[in-house]
Amino acid sequence: VEKSAFQRIFVQDVRKCDDMLRIVRYLQGMLERDKLTSHLDPPPPAMTLNNLHDKLLELEKEMKEQDSSHSLLKAQCIELEEHKQVLHNASKWFGQAYRAGVSFTAPTDDAEGRVEMSALLDDTEGGTQGRRSVSMLGHVAGCIPTANVHDFAVTLFRATRGNMHLKHQELDADVPDVEGEEELKTVFVVFYSGERSRAKVEKICESFGATKYRLPESTAQQDHMEGEVSERLRDLDIVLQRTNEYRRSKLRSIASAVQDWASQVQREKGVFHTLNLFNYDVTHKCLIAEGWVADSAMPEVREALRRGGLPFGAA
Repeated sequence: VEKSAFQRIFVQDVRKCDDMLRIVRYLQGMLERDKLTSHLDPPPPAMTLNNLHDKLLELEKEMKEQDSSHSLLKAQCIELEEHKQVLHNASKWFGQAYRAGVSFTAPTDDAEGRVEMSALLDDTEGGTQGRRSVSMLGHVAGCIPTANVHDFAVTLFRATRGNMHLKHQELDADVPDVEGEEELKTVFVVFYSGERSRAKVEKICESFGATKYRLPESTAQQDHMEGEVSERLRDLDIVLQRTNEYRRSKLRSIASAVQDWASQVQREKGVFHTLNLFNYDVTHKCLIAEGWVADSAMPEVREALRRGGLPFGAA
């Protein structure tokens, strides 16, 4: 009875080879990404297919863990760098607000908040300073892709009916994301009054892909937090550098062996694929091959079979 490809004896071995080739391609991709080339080292010692499979599975697990740790640390570094820039730029924006007589806390009444909003706008535009009001403004600070700033500002203005004030500053250098792609970013602070405005501002920040960061009201608190963020950033940079060095060292140690592993697995897969073309004789416990050959070539076929069977004592 003709068997399908999935009913053949060595189908599991072929699948194992396919899985090993997948891991080899993954390792080759990591070597290319890190721009590491194979060295002219002696070939690695030969391993059985099962031992090589176990080694490749272990390598894949370790490299994925290293990749995950690297991505997590990189994301934390990016967030800390953005937070540092927000704190750095906030001091001058809050200075303008304080000169206008504005205080900051959880806002209560929209109508009263508009008085201080006017004071903040007047001060920004060079108007009268020193106004005082019993109400206080709230604020939301964060970082947003520069390409979204214009639409972000328009949406904020319309949603709050102009009852807000946006201050923003484009960062001097591009901020790379976790994948290494650089993107222009802008830090911002939105001043607003009223709980309804706060809810609208936060929803708009989320919809435009902005990352919000904690921003204390007083200059002393801002300076203190900026120092803490800078210290954490330095520590993370050290950890990230060591993680990257270990990952590259591990990749360098296998760079010269990856191609040999690929060749070995491809050969083994070819053997199993050919064996799947044989039929298994249960009675004699042997593999039987059926095919066509020219009569004139029969002596050569018999001789080839004889030479192939000699190392194994086959008749």
